[in-house]
Amino acid sequence: MPKAFDRAPDQPKLRRRSSMDAMEFLNLLLCLGTLVLVLLIMIRWSVFDITTKEEYDFIKFFSIGLLVISALGMFRFDLGAKNRANEDYTFKMKEYEILRTKWLEITSKKMEMESSRSMESMSVVKAAQVVVQAASNDVDTQSKKEDE
Repeated sequence: MPKAFDRAPDQPKLRRRSSMDAMEFLNLLLCLGTLVLVLLIMIRWSVFDITTKEEYDFIKFFSIGLLVISALGMFRFDLGAKNRANEDYTFKMKEYEILRTKWLEITSKKMEMESSRSMESMSVVKAAQVVVQAASNDVDTQSKKEDE
């Protein structure tokens, strides 16, 4: 809400998605961690001490499954962020329309007041009676002085 209505309100911009929340960030970390785990498992280094093929296959399929689930979660979070951004935009757009209408009303009232003020200063004063007698007395006294 603006403090004053001296300038037009800014129109909101439609964003592709809203900011990342904590759960989405944790899911991103899980997704990246399982991706790194899958890549390290596929290399088959001897560092991991995996001796049997069954143990290797279990770890491989478990990490691939976890990667798929976390990737689906990332897509779901992204859809939710897009929906939140759209709802936020529609709300801000409604507020913008209200503020813009108020601003236009206030601006038009200001313009009407300024035009009425300028018209008042330009208005013609009604014909008033002018006292001419005082001036004629001055003229009479001056004419008498000239006669003497």
